[in-house]
Amino acid sequence: MTTVFLDEVGGRACLERVHVILYDKLLSHPWLKGFFVGIERWHLEVQQTDFMADLFGGHPCYSGRLPMNAHQHLFITEEVFMIRHSLLAEALSEAKVADEHKERWLEFDMGFKAAVVKSSVDECEGRYRTEKVIVVPKPD
Repeated sequence: MTTVFLDEVGGRACLERVHVILYDKLLSHPWLKGFFVGIERWHLEVQQTDFMADLFGGHPCYSGRLPMNAHQHLFITEEVFMIRHSLLAEALSEAKVADEHKERWLEFDMGFKAAVVKSSVDECEGRYRTEKVIVVPKPD
């Protein structure tokens, strides 16, 4: 029997641990916290954990939108993406994820860059008719 990355990294418990730390960082970041206004933290953590568990080879449990469609209303620049990516790297280290697994997890994460990064706000649109595009200005 072959193992899947989810098992190698430490299972769902590891993902949950990483995501608690990650959202501590994201929701306290002076710039990135603006992308999460009005969204319940538990929802962010559960959706992220379910999505990554599926991606890492677990039993399918994620029922949300794929990254491109889930983030189409957010003006995520390359700078924003890379800040989040760095915060994920910190969260992985703080959660004591083994270096080999951390490296692979970060490779998975970089695979989403093309799906969520936009060079212009004109590339954004609401996920439904009445949803506004979210542009979070960089703080001074």
